[in-house]
Amino acid sequence: MFVGRKNELAQLKAVCKKSGVPVIVLYGREGIGKTTLAKEFAKERNCVYYLGRELSKEEQKRYFQDVLRQVTALASKEDMTKDKICFIVDEFDVMEKAYKEFFAELDEYVTDSPWEDRVMLLLVSSSVQWIENQMVDDMGTFAARIVQVMKLKEFTFLEMVNRFPGITTEECITIYSLLGGVPGYLDLWDLSKSVRDNIIRLMLVPNGPLRKEAARFLKTSLRELPFYNTILSVLAEDEPKLNYLYNRTGFSRAKISVYIKNLIQIDVAEKYFSYEPKKKEYVMKGLYGISDRFLHFWYKFIFPNSSALEYEEAEKFYENHIENQLYGFVEQMYVRVCKEFLVLMDQYGKLPGKFKQPESFYGKEGVIPIVLAGQDEKLLVALCKWSPEPMTGADFEALLKRTEQLGQEADYYYLFSKEGFRSELSAAVSGMDNIELIDLESL
Repeated sequence: MFVGRKNELAQLKAVCKKSGVPVIVLYGREGIGKTTLAKEFAKERNCVYYLGRELSKEEQKRYFQDVLRQVTALASKEDMTKDKICFIVDEFDVMEKAYKEFFAELDEYVTDSPWEDRVMLLLVSSSVQWIENQMVDDMGTFAARIVQVMKLKEFTFLEMVNRFPGITTEECITIYSLLGGVPGYLDLWDLSKSVRDNIIRLMLVPNGPLRKEAARFLKTSLRELPFYNTILSVLAEDEPKLNYLYNRTGFSRAKISVYIKNLIQIDVAEKYFSYEPKKKEYVMKGLYGISDRFLHFWYKFIFPNSSALEYEEAEKFYENHIENQLYGFVEQMYVRVCKEFLVLMDQYGKLPGKFKQPESFYGKEGVIPIVLAGQDEKLLVALCKWSPEPMTGADFEALLKRTEQLGQEADYYYLFSKEGFRSELSAAVSGMDNIELIDLESL
């Protein structure tokens, strides 16, 4: 099922209208939906598709020349429609590995062919590091033909909701926290089964489709997997300070910096940048975490218990190592969903003023999940409670206490709560136009 990607489709259509032989590079991690997007775009026009494979130079060249002739034959037709032919080369980075002259020869072919104003070239790749670090150098003069580079990201929560129509907001947030917005993973989820049964079926049984996915995915981009396993397993403990990582791993700070940089580049890890308040002395710095939701779940619950995974029955493993901690794990994704909600409200002018992008404040005396700075120096702070208990007045008081670290009072408070609000809190804020109470179904 094709959902979302409206902006990306619009960008592809705009490039198709450019003169000459425009080249667009579409890249992103495996399973993110690049090929699906390319095929959706190609539905409305003539298309030739080629999948790069690991072959000898001679064999690669033979296959590719056959497909070049197909494109040229289409482009030479006098009755060709005004829409350009879309020539898709999937996993094009593979071509260059054994066929070093690939880009130079393709550049020469495009120059001498009848493709002008009749063909657009869509180059697709899963090799994020190569695209961002080496592609332009390896392409040589061909790189000048690129008119746009698009990195395909994970689904937003709104796209997730469209991907799973008919399920509750709570279910959607839970799925999002376990698999992220990676379409290739989401396609494996069975809506007829419970969260427990899906986790067991996908990750815990010996032949589960995601049982070996973490190692397989990391091996496609990284070497020295033992060191990355160590880094990720420590990051999954959710102690984000660099000093904790240094003490736990025993690695030098220089080595940790290199590994973290590589993980960030493939969108597995991230560095947390705190909202900068007036009282800068309260801010914690040098904070890191796992940004990939599936890998975060894997390294938090499954990897540390690998021996038990092999020894115990899958159902027993879930009960012993996942069941009681899963609820708290989902709260991190709830904060992200609340941030998306506030961005959407800002776009539609539903917030009390114009605000910058939501941030989190990582303070030495407590974290504030969401802080929005207004263009008029107004401040909006938000609390997100993912708990089986409603939000209480004590929860709000704790937020007010943590807000003191900012050096200024907040002008607006948005309180998000999965289970709603205690009557005493609702009554206390009744009539206050600077405090909003938002339950789960309002998202």
